[in-house]
Amino acid sequence: MNSLTLWLAVAALMIAVSVSQDVDFGFGIDGNRERQLDLERQREREREREQRERNRAQEIYPGCRDKVADIFFILDSSSSIYIEDYFKQRNFVKSIINRLAIDSRFTRVGALTFSDNYRVSFGINEYRDKLSLVNAINDQNIPYLSGATNTASAIRYVRENVPFRNDITRAIVVMTDGYSAAPGATASEADQARREGNYLFVIGVGQYTDEREWRAIASDPDDNFMFNITDYRALDRLQSTIAQRICSLPPLIINRLQSCFVQGNGADVLFVAGPSGASTALPIIKTLVDNIQAQPGQVQMSLQVSSCSDAENIPLSDPSAYCGPNSPNAQDDFITLLRRMRANAAELRDRLRTPNQVAVLFIDDQSMFNRYEISQEARNAVRDGVQVYIVDLGVTQNRNFLERMASRRDAVFSINDRFGGNLEGRLLRQMCDDLNESPFNVPEVPPSK
Repeated sequence: MNSLTLWLAVAALMIAVSVSQDVDFGFGIDGNRERQLDLERQREREREREQRERNRAQEIYPGCRDKVADIFFILDSSSSIYIEDYFKQRNFVKSIINRLAIDSRFTRVGALTFSDNYRVSFGINEYRDKLSLVNAINDQNIPYLSGATNTASAIRYVRENVPFRNDITRAIVVMTDGYSAAPGATASEADQARREGNYLFVIGVGQYTDEREWRAIASDPDDNFMFNITDYRALDRLQSTIAQRICSLPPLIINRLQSCFVQGNGADVLFVAGPSGASTALPIIKTLVDNIQAQPGQVQMSLQVSSCSDAENIPLSDPSAYCGPNSPNAQDDFITLLRRMRANAAELRDRLRTPNQVAVLFIDDQSMFNRYEISQEARNAVRDGVQVYIVDLGVTQNRNFLERMASRRDAVFSINDRFGGNLEGRLLRQMCDDLNESPFNVPEVPPSK
């Protein structure tokens, strides 16, 4: 083989090797790309699956879409619950919220955590959309506390302080391991909460052999309101059950007012509210007036919210039409209103000789500006023979003066008692005894709206 032939053979071999390497290398690139594409497709399928799960978890159940309800969660954060399990409680609350129609017009949610004492996580009016509410379930708002299990104190707080709406579905969900520090007090508070129109759910976690405390908390029938699971991992199975069950519950309508039928020789009712408290007082006054019944002319009523002549002996069919906060003399202080009330009561006594007179004074912080003079003037009305009732519209200072103004200690009522309709009902019942010569016994009628 000559040199030219040898050179051509070597060149052909090198080209063949180069082509072979190029082909092998090219196939290697294509293989890596294919594997990368497979990995991307797998990741995309995983993302789609996770998104479907999130959409499913956040889907509002059909029965909850237009549900008007107030729900309050009570979460056990005592030392007997591991912190990891406590976090599972929080995630459980998130999952239920995702299934509800969170809106100020429909479903509202509040929560607290408790151990020795309670800590309010967020109020029932605080977050009015789902995203804000879910984001509020975090370490800052709902921390792990540790300590004893004071379940009674937590239920009492919710019962006495949460501004539940009237005549809607109201549910309190208690999550606990069951070992309450005071089972008797817990049962008593739960019973009172049920009487006030709340459904009580209990989710008991753990191998708790004595279920009597849980049954004492839960509404009847127990099978519908009490759930016993072995550990917190099982909470996932209850997410849909709890949400659907709450949304299927009808409102518990309670605390109906009883109409007061005034008999005997007649009576007078005198309402006094300063301009700053008129907007709060007027709906209460209207409810009371609508439920006081008598023969025509037998009961005289008057309203003082400012020193104007229109406020005397008015029919009170629409209290807001008389002498409201925008009247020319709206800045008159409360002492002036009390003096006019006393003068009006004296005139009625002289002219009509009515034996029974009741005055209802609506007091706020602005009304208490001259607390000593107001207290003295109210006591003068009591000495005149007027039964004086006090309605506390949220006085924050010098509250001890309120009892000094009233005819007796049990004649002081707080606006906070209004939740569930308690204020109007209790106030009307006591007033009616004073307006009549004998206690009343009348059929039940609903309160005015």
